Order: sequence, then structure tokens, then C-alpha cells
Amino acid sequence: MNTHFSLPGIKSIAVASANVLPSELAMQSLAGLPISAPSTAEDIPFHGEATCECTQTYAPALSETVELTFSSLIELPSDTHMAILVTDANRIPYLIGTKEEHPAIERRQTFGNPESDSNIYTYTIRMSAPRALIRCVIR
Repeated sequence: MNTHFSLPGIKSIAVASANVLPSELAMQSLAGLPISAPSTAEDIPFHGEATCECTQTYAPALSETVELTFSSLIELPSDTHMAILVTDANRIPYLIGTKEEHPAIERRQTFGNPESDSNIYTYTIRMSAPRALIRCVIR
């Protein structure tokens, strides 16, 4: 059995080093424990509409696949182990990435007109884990 849902409107996206996160966050979330995200996350300004979709598969065990897509003028660092903090329209923060497992980041670059437009980076961030989209609180 599969369940698919989307977060209702992305209001903010931020990145933080996954090394500052506690261990075993996915398992703690599955157990119903409250999860805290770092307040030191760096905001990433995005343009247009960002989307975050999650698919849960229940056979033979729970597995989630999350996909976050957005465009930004900022280039994300590609050599660090990052966790992504997403806040939806209801002001509920979610964490994508843990100390043990980090998301795959695909980046496409569009070159703007030299006289007026900027380069735009379009990111697709994917992760599969027993709990890939972790509801949290910001500490």
C-alpha cells in the first residue's frame, strides 16, 4: 500500500550541516519522540513555487521517499553533508536528512541573458529512508 502527499505551500527553505544533528533522528521520529532542528540553519531564498512531495510505502516495511524542488539564485555547497529544513504554509518545520543519511541533490543551471537576467539554479532534492520527511521543532 502506498500513500502520497504534498506539503501545503513551502514558506521557507534552509540548510544546515547534518553533523550538528543528534544521531538516529529517523528512528526517534518513528517512535513518536519530538525532534529538534538546529536554529543555525542558513535560509535559502527561492523563486517561484517550491514543492515537497512524499510517498510512503508499507510493504514489507515502512519506507518514505521525499522530493523537494525549488529554484534559487544561490548555489548550494555540493561538498558538505547537508540537512534541509523546510517550513510549510502552516508554519510546520520538516527536516530532510540526518547525521547518518543525507539527501541526494541534483542541480540544473540556467544561464540568464547577460544584459539583465541572473543565473538560476533549479534543485531537486531526494531522499529515501524509513522516515525521510521528519516533522520537527526549531530549537
